[in-house]
This record gives sequence, C-alpha cells and structure tokens, in this order.
Amino acid sequence: MKKFIVFCIAFLMIGIGTTQTITTADAAFSKDEAVRERFALKRERLAEVVSKKIAHVENSIKKKLKDQEIKKAQKQKEENEQKAAAKKTEAEATASQASAQAAQAAEAAQAVAAEQAAVQPPVETPAPQIPENEATADVVSGASANGQERGQRNREWGEQLGDPNLTPEERQGIIQEKKNYNRNNH
Repeated sequence: MKKFIVFCIAFLMIGIGTTQTITTADAAFSKDEAVRERFALKRERLAEVVSKKIAHVENSIKKKLKDQEIKKAQKQKEENEQKAAAKKTEAEATASQASAQAAQAAEAAQAVAAEQAAVQPPVETPAPQIPENEATADVVSGASANGQERGQRNREWGEQLGDPNLTPEERQGIIQEKKNYNRNNH
C-alpha cells in the first residue's frame, strides 16, 4: 500500500504540475488578449481624440481664412471708397476752380462794363414833367428835392433793368451806374 500511496502522490504531483502549466498558459494567453483589447480600446479612443483635434484645427484654420478674406474685402472696399472720395474731392476742386475762374471772368466783364459806362456819358432821358403848384414849390426844401430826383432816377434805372432783352454786360453797366450815382449823391 505504500507503493499505491507513493504512486498516487506521484500521479497527483504530475497532474498538478500539468494542470498548473495549462492554467499558466491559459493565463498568459488570456493576459495577452486582455492587453491587446485594452490597447485596441486605447488606440480607438486616441484615434477619436486625434480626429477631433484635427477637425478642430481644420475648422479654426478655415475660420481664420474666412476672417482674412473678409478683412481683405473690407480693406479693398475702404480703398475703393477712399479712391472714390479722392476723385470726388478732385472733381469738386476742379469745379470750384472753374467757378472761381467764371467768377473772375464775370468780375472782369463787370469792370470792363463799368469802364465803358464811365467812358460813355450816360444817356439821359428827359424826366417826365411833374406839374408843380406854386404853393408846393415854396414848401419843398433842397434836401427833399434831391431825394425826389434820386427816387426818380432809381425808378428809371429799375425800368431799364426790367427790360428782358438786356445783355448781362448792359445790365451790369446799369447797376454799376446806379451804385455810383447813389454813392455820390447820398
């Protein structure tokens, strides 16, 4: 029986030894699988994170490019507005120069008309005769007689200026003559 017990113990040891090796092989295999699965999960998560980061970077780049395009368009628009404003001011300056030249030409024409009016004696039209009473002649003083004469002359010039057939030079000549008369006889 001693032999049987030794045989059972030997068999038990051999069986336990093989069992442990099989378990260790299974454990090693299962550990490798678990590690691989964990790495696969980590790789998937990392791929998701990386793809999200790439998408975020691409979106930010696209946004920056759009912003730059908008800024370029705004700068171009501002430059066009500045060019248009510069052209407008240049046109206004040209127009003001032209109007200044026209004003100088008009002043020169007035001066020429005034010189001509000064050279030519004014044509005096006979004043309409106002019947005077002997009683009113005594009452009229020298100052009021001058005022009446001035009023009469101004009315005559007003009638002359009312003529639509006058040229601008003639009109300016009449106006200048009226001004000179009123200045000298005031």
